[in-house]
Amino acid sequence: MIVLKRIIVAVIFIPLILVALLRGDIPLMIMLSIFTVVGLYELRQLFKQKYGVIPCCVIPLGLIFLWLVLFFGQEGIIISFLAILLIIAAYDIFANRIEGATNRLALATFAIVYQPLLYSFVYRLRGLENGEYLVISLIILIWTTDTFAYFLGMAFGKHRGLLKASPKKSIEGFIFGIIFAFVGAYILHLLFREFVTMRIMFLAAISAGIFGQFGDLLESLIKRDVGVKDSSNIIPGHGGVLDRFDSFVIAAPAFYILYSIFV
Repeated sequence: MIVLKRIIVAVIFIPLILVALLRGDIPLMIMLSIFTVVGLYELRQLFKQKYGVIPCCVIPLGLIFLWLVLFFGQEGIIISFLAILLIIAAYDIFANRIEGATNRLALATFAIVYQPLLYSFVYRLRGLENGEYLVISLIILIWTTDTFAYFLGMAFGKHRGLLKASPKKSIEGFIFGIIFAFVGAYILHLLFREFVTMRIMFLAAISAGIFGQFGDLLESLIKRDVGVKDSSNIIPGHGGVLDRFDSFVIAAPAFYILYSIFV
C-alpha cells in the first residue's frame, strides 16, 4: 500500500515539479513559495516537540523574505533579514515572555535561513545561462544519488551506525551515492552537451553527491533530536516537504556558489 501511494504521488507531482523548474519565473516562484510555507510549518511543528512554540509569524515572514530576496537580491537579504529578526524579537519583548526567548529567536532565525533563504538559490540557479538544464540536471542527480545510495547501501553496506544522525546509513552507501552522481553527470553531459560543459556537470555531481547527502543528514539530525520519524505526513507515502527536499535545499545553493566561483 505504501509503495502504491509513493508511485501515485510520484506520477502526479514529479511532472509538476519538472514543469516549474523548466518554465521558471512565476511557476517556479509559486512552487518555491509552497515549499517555503509548508517547510516552515513543518519545522515549527518539529521544534514544538521539544523546544516549545516559536512565533507563528515566522511562516508569513519567511514567505515575504523569500519574495524580497528573489526581487531585490543581496540588498533584500540584509534589510529583510534584519527586519525579521527585530519582529521576531519583539514578539517576546512586548509580550514580556522571558523563559525560552533565546531558543525561540535562535530557532526562528534558523528556520528563516534553512527554508526561504536556501530555496531562493533555486530561483537564482534557474536564472543563470541555460538555467533550465542546470536545475533539471541537479534534481536528476539528487534522485540518482539517493536511489543508488539507498539500494546499494542496503545490499553492500557493512559499516553502519557511525553517524548517530542516521544510524541506518552506511559508509558504502554514501560512497556509492557519490560515485553514481558522477556517472549520472557524465550521461547527462552526453545528453545536454550543447548547453552544459563537463566542468559544470562535475560541479553538479559534487553538489548532489556530497552536499545533497549532507542535506539529508542535516534533516535527519533535526528529526532525531526532536524524536520523530517524518517531518509530517502531508505527502502520502513520502512524509513531509522537509523529508522530500532535504537534499535539494542544500545542493542547490552549493551548486550556485560552485558555479559562481568556477564557471
